[in-house]
Amino acid sequence: MSKINLLVIPSDRTGVGKYRSVDPHISLQNLYPDDFHVDIVFEPPVNDDNFWKNYQIVAFHRSIGNDFDFAINLIKKINSLGVKTICDIDDYWMPGKEHPIHDIIVVNKVNEKIVNNLRASNYVTTTTSIFADEIRKINKNVFVFPKAIN
Repeated sequence: MSKINLLVIPSDRTGVGKYRSVDPHISLQNLYPDDFHVDIVFEPPVNDDNFWKNYQIVAFHRSIGNDFDFAINLIKKINSLGVKTICDIDDYWMPGKEHPIHDIIVVNKVNEKIVNNLRASNYVTTTTSIFADEIRKINKNVFVFPKAIN
């Protein structure tokens, strides 16, 4: 069996990017070096179809980049190339009204855009079975990976 080429696109260079994207996937490659080759790329060449075709799996946290309108089309394009997409999410997409950025999320419809990314992805990973049950209303292919799985 040949190695699975996995591209990881972290959402940031610290915090969530480190603990939900970078560290677990480095551990995956270290634990299963004969099965996985992992590339971690913070800013992939989004318009290069040949780049995406190098991978069997593309994993990202919530979105690919900050332009959600572009990201949804990119996720669909990656899927159309036969590459599996995995969206990881560890926080509910619509924080309560007491949250400091609630109004920004509502005005910019970020919650709807995150839901669209979840819907478009082949698979979703999350942190708890309770959250997974909520996500299954959008995408039935949900798997729970606890925080700090490495």
